[in-house]
Amino acid sequence: MPFYTYKAREFNGKTFSGIMDVENEDALIERLHRRDAVPLNINIVNAPPKRSSFFEKLKIGIKRTTNPIRLHEILMFTHQLSAMFSSGIPLSRSLQSIAIDSKNKHLQEIITEIYRSIEAGEDLSQAMSRYPEVFDELYVNLIRSGEISGTLAIVLPQLVSYIERYLEVRGKVKAAITYPFVIISFAILVIAFLVLIIVPKFGIIYNRLKAPLPLPTKILLTGSQLIRQNFFAMIFLSLMILFLLYLCFQTERIEFLWDRAKLRIPIFGPLVLKSIFAKFCKTLSVLLQSGLPIIQSIQIASNTLNNRYLQHVLEKCNLSIQKGASISEAFAESSAFPDLLIQMVSSGEESGTLHIMLEKTSNFYQQQVNSTVNALTSIIEPILIIIIGVIVAGIAIAVFLPIFKMGEAL
Repeated sequence: MPFYTYKAREFNGKTFSGIMDVENEDALIERLHRRDAVPLNINIVNAPPKRSSFFEKLKIGIKRTTNPIRLHEILMFTHQLSAMFSSGIPLSRSLQSIAIDSKNKHLQEIITEIYRSIEAGEDLSQAMSRYPEVFDELYVNLIRSGEISGTLAIVLPQLVSYIERYLEVRGKVKAAITYPFVIISFAILVIAFLVLIIVPKFGIIYNRLKAPLPLPTKILLTGSQLIRQNFFAMIFLSLMILFLLYLCFQTERIEFLWDRAKLRIPIFGPLVLKSIFAKFCKTLSVLLQSGLPIIQSIQIASNTLNNRYLQHVLEKCNLSIQKGASISEAFAESSAFPDLLIQMVSSGEESGTLHIMLEKTSNFYQQQVNSTVNALTSIIEPILIIIIGVIVAGIAIAVFLPIFKMGEAL
């Protein structure tokens, strides 16, 4: 939609100005009339050219890094807005009050701008859509559906529940990977200390003794020397390789192939797939409950998935549904969907309780993910300790082996 700048006057004589993206001038005038104002001046502004997805992602990423707004702050905002709006407090007053109470200055500025946009006659979803780094597509579309159907007081608690569920799942995943991450980080530091500091000192001692060295010790000393001499070059080369890999994964084809391949990795592939389906079913359930059409709901839900392969599969499903197929029939056309999900969707379609069946399916897959993660964590921890112990012991043996040899000779 085009952007319009305007200057208007209220019936009490107060003038104000602003910018709004609407379909045409008539829609702008109608919005101004709704707030008892008449336009004095209207000008169309050309919208900036749409960026490529890469630059759009980069722009949003920079905003999130430089002005971080945590998800729990968005949850708190949504919770407050839901409570105040459900209590009968007007939307603009609710936003104004929340902005004053906000501790995050950047979030406070955004809420204030949204408040001003609503005061100028915009819809809440339209105002929020200008801040994709804070309010994603799912959030904005749920708000829009609530506005259209007049059920915003129902949609806001659903959003609160959805974000709480996401934070709970993310918290469990973080807790599961924290301990292995700490062990691996500590092991890397210990091995680096041994290879870069301790081993060279033994090398100096052995050079002075001019004693013949066993093969493991020679390999260790040579490797340590190469790493020390080329340390910064190796760091630079590693960073360059990571950067090139990052650029490669920004191409749709490479990202598509990788997203498909990682779902076929033994043990971890099925775990990732179940986690994705748990999120997809929950998102689709919330969208359908809000009253959005099924095709639009599937499109929005697929966009929340961080997997291009499954997004491509869901696009095909949408095409089949548009041609008259049921949701379960469209899902059954692809081997990506498990039989359980297809059967639950089919049952939901027949009984008219699709959103309930999707919620149950999401809970089932999430329970399976939690059980698998707990089992893998309990297995991975001792395996990591054994591997690290073997590496450290190998370095120690290679370092002290010449001393043992000299002791035998004496």
